[in-house]
Amino acid sequence: MSLNNNSNFQFFVSEPLRKNNLSVFFLSSEEKKTENYLCFSEALKKDLVSVNEVNERGSIRYLKLSNKSNQKILVLESELITGNALKQDRVVDRTTLISENTTVMLQVKCCEKKRWSPSVGNNLSVSDTLFFSKGRLDNSIDIYEKSKTDQYKIWDNISERLNDFKIKSFTGSTEEIYQKRKKDIEDLLLSFKPKFNSLGVAIAIGNRIISIDIFSDSNIFNIYFTRILRSVIIDSYTKKPYQNFICKKNVYKLLRQFEKSQKKLHKSPGGCLGEEIKFNNNQVVGSCLRYNDMMIHFSGFLKDNSDIPQFKSEVA
Repeated sequence: MSLNNNSNFQFFVSEPLRKNNLSVFFLSSEEKKTENYLCFSEALKKDLVSVNEVNERGSIRYLKLSNKSNQKILVLESELITGNALKQDRVVDRTTLISENTTVMLQVKCCEKKRWSPSVGNNLSVSDTLFFSKGRLDNSIDIYEKSKTDQYKIWDNISERLNDFKIKSFTGSTEEIYQKRKKDIEDLLLSFKPKFNSLGVAIAIGNRIISIDIFSDSNIFNIYFTRILRSVIIDSYTKKPYQNFICKKNVYKLLRQFEKSQKKLHKSPGGCLGEEIKFNNNQVVGSCLRYNDMMIHFSGFLKDNSDIPQFKSEVA
């Protein structure tokens, strides 16, 4: 999907699929494009990418990622990199597109507060879920305001969710939150199947839209959709169930809010492709990775502290 200078989000929004307190809307476009990218998890499974600590001492804020393939690799913001091949699990700061046969310093934060240990094996994987949606919102606000995520806020978000689910984690691991409710999450996931040629998704809990994610390629969207939805399902268990009144008109209005919001343009970090557009106003926040005038990935959120009423409001 193209993103012009006016940042127009020209999408068709589907009628919602509903289950429990969740509503899911799929976004599509007349403009079709197939990208020759590898998703991070796919590249890792095929041993086309390596991920290591930056040196023996390590750094909480960076991992060394080497693309060993002849294709670009897409790493999504909020992907969780787990395993004992690292000193601790990490969460990715921002969506990153990595060129062929290139090594970059990937910006990350810790999502396993109580572990900082030498590598004891070769176990390394990408989680089946993204960082939960409340954490994604907070990270997006911090990246807009400070150009980096807040490590202490990430730890606080994880501690809050561990307490919500009464999980005792020796290392303060985000992955344990998903594993604790995995069966329930996977059962609920079966109720939401992407529409043909969908490029994005808007997800609501109760009467509030939580997040919007949009990609340039429907195949890439299909790979990431279940991870995005799992991250919202985790947060949905902390909300009281009640009838949903959100409709697709609310999604269109939220997209217009991003069009009208303030925008900042930033170059991607060294060795990474594209440029980052950050969106913000008193109601919404988000970011988009753009490469060759194409929207590679957009993520947007309605702010928690927004004074918009949750129902029959201008947005959601």
